[in-house]
Amino acid sequence: MSPKAKDLKSSGRSTSVPASARSGLLDNNVLALSTGTTQERAAAARRICSRVRTGLDLNNLVQAGVVGRVAALLSEPKGMDAAVRRAHPAMQLIGGEEEDSAEGSAALCAEVETHSIVERLSAVLCWASSTDDLKGRIAMLMFYMAKVCPLANRIVRQDGALKSLVQLLDCADQGANTSAAAALANISYWSTEPIPRYSQLRVICAL
Repeated sequence: MSPKAKDLKSSGRSTSVPASARSGLLDNNVLALSTGTTQERAAAARRICSRVRTGLDLNNLVQAGVVGRVAALLSEPKGMDAAVRRAHPAMQLIGGEEEDSAEGSAALCAEVETHSIVERLSAVLCWASSTDDLKGRIAMLMFYMAKVCPLANRIVRQDGALKSLVQLLDCADQGANTSAAAALANISYWSTEPIPRYSQLRVICAL
């Protein structure tokens, strides 16, 4: 901590960023996420999503239109890896039971459906050029999303995604193995739609 910060803390003055300044910072980053190069937009996504810690933060992110812009990065070969990495802080709040988390989670889930995030992630998961590390990160996002029944059902409809998750169980990346197993467990538990016969057999064997 700098000497100035120590003086402020000892004097009882707050060192936190005022709400108006935080709002302005979010607006600036959303603008960068909308108009910059792929690299600049990925950096803006990192700055925005890394600050998501509560349901209120999540709700502000959704209201600012961040989800659709991050979804656009998923469609770009040079942006998809960054989009997957930056989505984790927000996605891990899905399914929260606290009042503020529940509101933010519901808003995020609605945006995930609106912008076809499940389908976009499934496409990246099935892409031959995707690394096991990237696939493992997508598996963890699916683990978070599958805690909500409608999203679990959307994942089930992506038969290629289920097959890719099962295949991850045999890869050399232990982190990807673990994430894939967790995702498959949540999908099979929360989904109310029947899993296609071929995939169902492989999921059962995997679990």
